[in-house]
Amino acid sequence: MTWWGIVIAAGVGTFLIRYLPLLSGTRLARGEGWLSRFLGALGLAAIAALIALSLNELWGQAPHWRGGVRLALGAAAVLLVQRLTPNVGLATLVGAGIYGAAGWALAD
Repeated sequence: MTWWGIVIAAGVGTFLIRYLPLLSGTRLARGEGWLSRFLGALGLAAIAALIALSLNELWGQAPHWRGGVRLALGAAAVLLVQRLTPNVGLATLVGAGIYGAAGWALAD
């Protein structure tokens, strides 16, 4: 797949994530149907993907304690923000920011 194909696929996916809820508005507002369950799980899937990607550093050829510290700080930030606000997107953004800042601060 060329890079144009990737750009188009990402654009179509982004459009559908925004458009599909409009098609099933009342069922989605009541929390019924497969689309409601899918969108409800999307934020948790994003957090799980970030954690799985972060674990790669711990399983690499030469694991280092810095990877564990970064993961712990990022996960703690996600859990704290999710506990304080019901916004999964904000929790993911803050957790990724803390993970990146910890990587920068703990760099050799």
